[in-house]
Amino acid sequence: MHKFGLYLKLAFTNIKANYRLYVPYLLASTCMIMMHYIITMLSMDPGMGSAYLTEMLNIGSWIVGIFAVAFILYINSFLMKRRTKEFGLFNVLGMDKPQIASVVFIETVLSFLIAVTGGVLFGTLFAELVQLALLRLIHYGGNITMQLGFLPVLRTIEIFGVIYFVAYLTTLKKIYLTKPIDLMSSSNAGEKAPKANWLLAVLGFGLTGAGYFLAQFVKSPIEAFAVFFIAVALVMVGTLFIFTSCSIVILRILQKNKKYYYKKNHFINVSGMMYRMKQNATGLAQICILSCMVLVTISMTVSLYTGTREMIDAQQPRAVQIAATVSSKEEMKDVTDKLDSLNKIDKTNELTYVDNNVEMQLSEIGLADAGSTTDASVHIMDIATYNQLTGRKIKLGSNEVAVYSSKLRVTRQQIQVGSTDYSIQELLVENPKEISFDYASAVDMPVVFIYTNDPFALSKDLPTKKFSTMAAGDSYVTLYDTFDTTVSEDQQIQFCNDMNKNVYNIGYTISAKSKADTLNQAYQILGSFLFIGIFLGGLFLIATVLIIYYKQVSEGYEDRSRYEILQKVGLSKAEVKKTINSQVLVVFFLPLAVALLHITFAFHLVYELMTAFGLTNVGLFVKWMVVTAGAFAIVYATVYFVTSRVYYHIIETKGV
Repeated sequence: MHKFGLYLKLAFTNIKANYRLYVPYLLASTCMIMMHYIITMLSMDPGMGSAYLTEMLNIGSWIVGIFAVAFILYINSFLMKRRTKEFGLFNVLGMDKPQIASVVFIETVLSFLIAVTGGVLFGTLFAELVQLALLRLIHYGGNITMQLGFLPVLRTIEIFGVIYFVAYLTTLKKIYLTKPIDLMSSSNAGEKAPKANWLLAVLGFGLTGAGYFLAQFVKSPIEAFAVFFIAVALVMVGTLFIFTSCSIVILRILQKNKKYYYKKNHFINVSGMMYRMKQNATGLAQICILSCMVLVTISMTVSLYTGTREMIDAQQPRAVQIAATVSSKEEMKDVTDKLDSLNKIDKTNELTYVDNNVEMQLSEIGLADAGSTTDASVHIMDIATYNQLTGRKIKLGSNEVAVYSSKLRVTRQQIQVGSTDYSIQELLVENPKEISFDYASAVDMPVVFIYTNDPFALSKDLPTKKFSTMAAGDSYVTLYDTFDTTVSEDQQIQFCNDMNKNVYNIGYTISAKSKADTLNQAYQILGSFLFIGIFLGGLFLIATVLIIYYKQVSEGYEDRSRYEILQKVGLSKAEVKKTINSQVLVVFFLPLAVALLHITFAFHLVYELMTAFGLTNVGLFVKWMVVTAGAFAIVYATVYFVTSRVYYHIIETKGV
């Protein structure tokens, strides 16, 4: 018991003595535990209702947990590296390794208890506020009462208890496998300047360039999903090589330039950066990658969320859309009459048109060479509808069509549907926005509109439909009855629900959907997506700031003796401070500059990914990317000023 009291006192003393290291670590760990606890609590709350939302929150909680493992282990390595000399001193003064391990264990337990207690308390305090924010994001109009339970607390304690225990084991391994003399000097290990490695430098630029190249030539969302992780992996490895090897090569070149190098400020800066560049460069590469994660995650999710209404407007231009499958003009008239008799709702701006939407290969209709496997979303429509909506007066003769495609450059003069040749009378340069089509199946492939005098006849001649539920020779088309209405959104949703329940009164396969209901579903999906994005962006930002902070604090302690020597040989305090600011400026803003370069080249790839959700407004994405980068740069600059002051304070003072 006496020994435990001594160990406990030593643990408290050590934490207090190393407050510059422990306070940010405990604050960041508390924030991470709080975030994990809140998102776990929300995912387990039965009142949230939506299965999709619950699943998204559950995935988010696991991502936070996995990220916490890497984060806490990484920061723990910084803490222990700084304190290994202290452990070596304990060993020399008579404490054996089990006793040192006992003190470290108590420190780990104390850190865990402080972080988990703070995380759960603050999580409980802010949980309801976060839930209200989430419900606002998904446009939920009802009332949900936060249900606090013990299970989220238990899961959070279990996960972070394991993480802290693993961190303790890594420290224990270092204590037991390292000799006392090595513990005394290990905080200064790795100070030998690395040699310039031209091969890795070239490889770094090559891998990064290959990632950039892949990102620029993506042509569809499906291709973007396939390429994304490959491009990211190439750029991540390339970034590491660029910072570790290319930076050394550049410093060596500067060192060989006598006119540049043999100036007081340049000499100190270049030699100082060279002295520990290998370790610095790894941290800089990590900061750069985390910065990219913050920028992409936040800008992408915010763009998708703010563009939700625009996406739904493109998919469903009017308030209500009723679709019925018919096989002839007679059936079309019959179903129209029956719909009119059932549609007991105020209608304005009504539009009725037919559309046979089939996914097929372009080669099957003669718009690509034989053997081509390029798929397209092909719409067979009535030219009269096109003329009505555009005010044009296009006339088509027998076996003549007009063709429009937003992604495909049509260079042929005819198409072949089945055994019938159709000449392309006119290549249309626009398509009516009032006509909606399935964005989900069309954003990743060319969309071709074929306008004809008789959609039924042309549909009957369609080749075998690999992706359609209809067999070749069927002449079914979809009749759309779309309209706006003055009734409330709730009434629109109820009208469509009633219509879908009473389809047997019509005798045809029909479905009705309201834009209000579609918009609610979209907000639920993209709102939860934004919520998770903000959480992850916050995690990446915390990690970025803390890595920067610890890097500079660690460097401050290790460089203090060197700057004391510089002052002894005649360098003034003002000159020392100027030198510090110059180095810290490079350490901070070089990763941000490279991250912005990565984002610039990744823009096209990320945009293609977002089109899978239906977002085609490139201006909106540019806007939020610029706003996110600007906000992130402000945070970056703030951290720079704080860190440079801490760094300068460390090298100007003695003791911890």
